[in-house]
Amino acid sequence: MTSATHTEEFDPFSPSAMDNPYPAYAELLRHEEPLYLADRDMWLVIRYDHVRAAAKDHGGLSSAEGIAYHRSTLPVLFGLDQPDHTRMRGLIRHDFSPRGVQFWRPFIEQVCGELLDEAVATGDIDLVQQAIILLPVKVVTTIVGVPSDNLAKLKLTAGVLESFIANAKVGEDAPDDPDENALRLRAAKSALSSVAGLSTFLGGLLEERRAQPPRSDVVSKLFAAAEKGGVTENEILWLCLTLLVGGQETMTHFLGNMLDALLNHPDQFRLVRSRPDLVPATIEETARFYPPVQNVFRTATTDVVVGNTTIPRDARVELSFAAANRDPRKFPDPNAYRIDRRTDGHLGFGAGIHTCVGMHLARLQAATFLRLLIDRTDDIELIGELVKVPSPAFRGLDHLPLRLTPKGGRPAPAAPANGGPRA
Repeated sequence: MTSATHTEEFDPFSPSAMDNPYPAYAELLRHEEPLYLADRDMWLVIRYDHVRAAAKDHGGLSSAEGIAYHRSTLPVLFGLDQPDHTRMRGLIRHDFSPRGVQFWRPFIEQVCGELLDEAVATGDIDLVQQAIILLPVKVVTTIVGVPSDNLAKLKLTAGVLESFIANAKVGEDAPDDPDENALRLRAAKSALSSVAGLSTFLGGLLEERRAQPPRSDVVSKLFAAAEKGGVTENEILWLCLTLLVGGQETMTHFLGNMLDALLNHPDQFRLVRSRPDLVPATIEETARFYPPVQNVFRTATTDVVVGNTTIPRDARVELSFAAANRDPRKFPDPNAYRIDRRTDGHLGFGAGIHTCVGMHLARLQAATFLRLLIDRTDDIELIGELVKVPSPAFRGLDHLPLRLTPKGGRPAPAAPANGGPRA
């Protein structure tokens, strides 16, 4: 085994890395082995082959431990190891299978159409806050089977995952920086407070549903499984909460990332406009180029060999899907966004048992949204500053100010604003 490769030049939790880690990844990918980040007492795995293999090493790398400093033991799906993860995921496997999500295609078409009709009529709009964020809320609440009439409450799920990741561990002891430690503790308390409020809210909705006739949704099937002893009431609550939170946040990030990529590569936007058959390929290239989940965190439960390096037991490990998707050993010219490239095997939806449970639903929503956006607009222009989500684990947008020119029409007059890329 080789000795550890140390680097003190990269901090995944620094503001610059959270804003744009890709220049650093391009340099770090020159290394052949995983990197040890001494300042964070953490290992960074970035090569494609290494990340893919490590993501599938469920025995040696635990998701339940993560890297949280103020650890939570909430039974959320992405934080479970086998056998609980396999059992819980099996309860919803069919609903989120390629065939299962097709049942919801007409509803997704309707929701996308309504949101985009209103957005195009508005003209100048913060598309993330006024349209994109509402799509997964409406879709996932319907699929899960809870009312979406209180959208304001359900939109509070946004930021819960980021708050958990902000509570990232630094070394074996508390960080020396009191300000950083205080920030981390506030993030932990904020996340737990948000989840506590959402769990109480969701618990009330589930009680209402229990008194109603069964439907073709996840909750009805989970209630039926509970009667047979296949799942507990507490597990139903947390599984539904995981789907609501994960389904909203990651989908919102994905759609924002897709538009960000297309606006900054207008030749590719023109290409997909002229060739709608490339919409599915655009979804895959976006998942490779800007995956919404950039990194996942694990703890080694035993000595783990990655490449030719031994990562010791109890070590904290970051697996970077974002870096792996830019590995030139796997993807030629990896920093180019090309919707007609081969993206086979990209890690935009993860790998192993924790591969995104909603990836087929995400593909359907994103493809529908892009296709209908193209159908309804002649031009899309960035008219202000886009604002990214500050997170070491997620890549997405909080704000995306756009001017939408309707098909065959002219944009409404607007106050002068900073120009931007056009589609």
